[in-house]
Amino acid sequence: SCGPDNIHPHMLKETASSVCFPLSMIFEESLQTGETPDDWRKANVTPIFKKGDRNDPANYRPVSLTSQVCKVLETVVRDNILNHLKENDLMSDKQHGFREGRSCLSNLLTTLEDWTSILDDGDCVDVAYLDFKKAFDLVSHKHLLLKLQKYGINGQVGNWIKAFLENRKQRVVIRGQ
Repeated sequence: SCGPDNIHPHMLKETASSVCFPLSMIFEESLQTGETPDDWRKANVTPIFKKGDRNDPANYRPVSLTSQVCKVLETVVRDNILNHLKENDLMSDKQHGFREGRSCLSNLLTTLEDWTSILDDGDCVDVAYLDFKKAFDLVSHKHLLLKLQKYGINGQVGNWIKAFLENRKQRVVIRGQ
């Protein structure tokens, strides 16, 4: 599905050989200047019904569609950050999310191995499960940028992320309207 820029992902895929050079120039300019086009900071949000009372907004899950072009650059920036964190040994081995070759399942298996080892040694395992409701939605951009800076993500990439997070806009789209 298209985001606010009305560029379909299949169009990008089918024209990749033709658009890769112009897009690389746009991406380079964006990273060097720390500026992002307005369309890259917009989202079309479609509420998807989960269950319960259809009149209760809490029973809908928002699905945000953003710029397909920007998603390509986001992937480049993400990979750059992950490489930096990996090369500088800045991620805990316990971190499984968004890491290649790791998943919820690998996290579960590692945890079960740890618990089994503890129980085999005759010790006890106490577990407290926490669910931070809307945790990702409530991340302070200011604190995120400070954390990135602490880990050495600054300069062009840091400035680009800051610009990317500023003045974001969203609109609700229902049945394409």
